Amino acid sequence: MSLYFGVPILLVGAVLQSVWLERVTVLGGRPDLVLLFVITWTIIRGLNEGMVWGMLGGIFCDLLSGGPFGLWTVSLVVVTFIAGQPWVHNLGPTSIRLALMSGLGTFIAHTTFLVLMGLLGYAPNIGRAYATLIMPAVLLNFILSPFSFRFLVFFHQQSLQQGPGAL
Repeated sequence: MSLYFGVPILLVGAVLQSVWLERVTVLGGRPDLVLLFVITWTIIRGLNEGMVWGMLGGIFCDLLSGGPFGLWTVSLVVVTFIAGQPWVHNLGPTSIRLALMSGLGTFIAHTTFLVLMGLLGYAPNIGRAYATLIMPAVLLNFILSPFSFRFLVFFHQQSLQQGPGAL
């Protein structure tokens, strides 16, 4: 994927997630646009391109969050690494893999974030975080995964038309 497409998609996703989706909650959870984009791109294009997206998406989320810098970057890179593993391809058709990895990835990303917060000396309420934020976000991202797939397939096809040299 050319960074010509990737950077704007991830930047707009991070801004929408930080500004607009911050106010949208369903059962207490919020959709994670950047996380969905990173997982979707990793499923479509593989680990190498997914890692670039995970790193960029994490940096954009960190720049727009109020938390310590680097937590989202590490969380998204961990999820990208898992989503890019060969065993993921054995989970079934692309739509099933994407939905499962969106749910599992959301769980892993938020868990990684909480662990890192704890290691940095913060005291997150873990029980409350899982009950009121993480599990609803897992469900939302699971449900929204087909939409991120449809959106990114267009850019995937555009990058294939660009030929070699696409990142």
